[in-house]
Formats: sequence, structure tokens, C-alpha cells
Amino acid sequence: MSEPEKKIGQWAHDIRPLPGGKKLSAVLVGVCVVVVGGDALTGTYDLSSARGLTEMVVPFLPLVALAIGGAGFAVPTWFLALFGVLLLGAPASVVSWLIFPNLIVVTFCCFLLPWRPALAFTGVTLLLVPALALPGEHATEAVVVLGVAIFLGAMAGLSLNVYRQRQERSAHRIRDLEKHQALVRAEERTRLAYELHDIVAHDVTVMAMQARRVDYVKDPEKLQEILHGIGGTARQTLQDLRSLVALLKEDEKEQRGSHTDKTPSTSEDAEPLGTGAMSGETATAVGFVHDVDAVVDALKRSGFQVSLTVEGQPARIPASMRQALRRTVRELGTNILKHAEPGSQADILLRVEANQATLWASNEVSTAQPIMSSRTGLEAMRARCDAFGGHVTIREEQGRWMTSIVMPLEGLHAKPSGERDKMSLTRLHRDDPGVGTRVD
Repeated sequence: MSEPEKKIGQWAHDIRPLPGGKKLSAVLVGVCVVVVGGDALTGTYDLSSARGLTEMVVPFLPLVALAIGGAGFAVPTWFLALFGVLLLGAPASVVSWLIFPNLIVVTFCCFLLPWRPALAFTGVTLLLVPALALPGEHATEAVVVLGVAIFLGAMAGLSLNVYRQRQERSAHRIRDLEKHQALVRAEERTRLAYELHDIVAHDVTVMAMQARRVDYVKDPEKLQEILHGIGGTARQTLQDLRSLVALLKEDEKEQRGSHTDKTPSTSEDAEPLGTGAMSGETATAVGFVHDVDAVVDALKRSGFQVSLTVEGQPARIPASMRQALRRTVRELGTNILKHAEPGSQADILLRVEANQATLWASNEVSTAQPIMSSRTGLEAMRARCDAFGGHVTIREEQGRWMTSIVMPLEGLHAKPSGERDKMSLTRLHRDDPGVGTRVD
């Protein structure tokens, strides 16, 4: 199919249907019947001859075509009617009867056709109308009135066409915005699902693991410590849920104002996988390292032997990536609680190199029946990693479960670490049996 044929096919496809549908079509046909019938009854035309019948019918053919087939059918019928009037000799009476139906036809055609075909139809129509003023006939006045009527109808139709196109563009933009909003809402629901998992599932897992230890602990002091930890974890979970609900209810400005009056809990037992800063407010490298240390402490309190190694400068990691890694560390700690052999060795490594940051964890796979898992945490871990162009590797090897998260740091400028970062690293790598030492 050639390019002109494609354009014609596209224009034909873009022709709008007659507004009002069958009702308006019936009205237009009724108008033709009433007018033509009135002429027939008043004897305006000589109905005893074929010419008289033709003169009565031809002026209304475009209007009937518009009612039956729309603008796409009315346009060629208009040119056929004009040719028929010329064959009849363009008598003044017939030209006069063209005025009323042509005013309606031209207006609707210029309104329903695409913009360029509507302009072309208007121009060709105005050029052909003067041909009806044949020499020797007294149809000049009727031709002038017909031309004015066609011009006014075309201007009205083109104006409505412009308005219709603007309305369609606005409706199209609204549909695009609605689709975009639906996509944003879907992404937001996914993000909130991850946040709910981070806030609730992790702490509930800790409570379940601590409750499981109650059956094996005989020491009253240890038992009291476990029960106290379960209560603290429950309080922290409720606090985090309240914070999330407040975030959903308040706008950003009100949220910032209300947070200034909130003080996170300082109880260690109330925060088994981190401190209050782990509710989403960690922005500094010091806070990030502190969160990692808090996860290790929580694992140690649950009976695990944990080795933590930090290599490089955590301050080189951007704040947004630290937030993602902070959540990931928490998820790794939860997975160790859920799936590792109780009291076994667990290893965590954070390595910051020139072009990437690596978070790695390894634990012994438990032989006991694990706590039910929805795998939402792994999905959230992959989603956060993908957002920074990284990748997650998960595998089981020789009875140990290993997880590796790698995020690129290419193009990022190193941020000098301050004294607070050095102090935190010094505390992190203190000589503690449950914590590893730095490896260079």
C-alpha cells in the first residue's frame, strides 16, 4: 500500500460518527421528507416529468447521505449532487433549494472530518460553488447566498472541530494520567508491602524464634530475659506500625512536623534487629554501621555465634543506597533467625571497594522445620538491589546458605569519613568474641 493510500485510509478511520447516532439520523431524514413532501403537495415542482422529480430530489441527496452514512458518505454525494445540478442547467430554483441542506451538510462534514480533510473540503466547495452561476441564467443571487451559507457553515464546523480535537486531546491526557497514577499506586502498594514486611514480619519472626527457645531454657533468669525480649519486640512492632499508619494519613509537611516530637525507644530489648533509627531515618554512615552492629547484637542475643567483617569506608556509600543496604541487613538477620541452625556460626561481610559495595552473609542451614516464609523479603531484597543496578546471588553450598548483594558505586565521589565514622568502626571491631575483626 502506497503512502497516499495509507493517509487516505487513516483519514477514513479518523472520521467521527454522527453525534446522536440513529436519533439524529432519523431527524435529518424526517426533515428531508417534510420539506420534499411539502414541495410536492404545494405543486412547486412538476411531478409529472422526470426532470421535475430530479430537481426536487437532487438538492437533498447530500443530507440523506449524511443521515445514512455519515460525513464519509456525504462528501462524495455532495460533489455528485453539484454535478447533477450542473447537468440540469443550474436553474435558480434548484440552486435556492441547495442552500438549506448544504448549510447542514457542510457544517457537519467540517465538524466530523479530520482537520486537514475538513479544510480541503471547505476550500474545494467554495471554489466549485461559483460554477453554478451559468451564463444566461438568473441564479447569481442564489449562488451568492449559497456561497455565504456554505462559508458560514464551514466556519462553524471547523470551530467545533477545533474544540472537539482539544477535548479529545484533553481526554487522552487524562487517560494517560490515570494509567500513570494506576502504575504509581501499584508501585506504591508494592513498596508498602515491602515496608510492612520489614516492620512486621521481621519482628514477629524474632518473637517466634524467641518463643521457640522457651521450651529448651531451664534457667529462670534466661527465661525471664527471653520473655522480656518478646514483650519489647511486640512494643517496638506496634510503635513501627503506628508510625507507618501516621505516614499514610498525613501529608509530607505534617509528617515532618509531627516527627519532631517523637522519640524512638531506647530499650535494647525492644529492638531485636536494630534501634529506633531503623524505622527509616538512618542517613549517615555512622547510623548505618550502628544498624549493622545492632543486627549482629540481636543475633547474638538469640544464641548465634556471629562474625562481622567490615572492609573499606561505609561513608563512600550514598545515603539512598545505605537505606537499601540497611533494610537488606535487617532481612539477612531475619533469614538467619528463621532458617539457620540455632546456636550455629553465622558470618556477615560488608565490603566497600572502589567501584562497588558488597554485602554477604552465610549461615548453617537448620535441620528443624523452618518458620513459614512468604519469600516477600527476598523479593524486596532483589527490588532494592535492582533499583541501584546491582544483583543478588543466593545459593546453598555444603549445608550453608549464602547470600551476596552487590551494588555498583561507579561514578560516585568518595565522601571523607569523619571522626564519628572512625569511632563507630573502632567500636564495631572491638575485641569481642561475637564480632569479627577488620580484614584488609
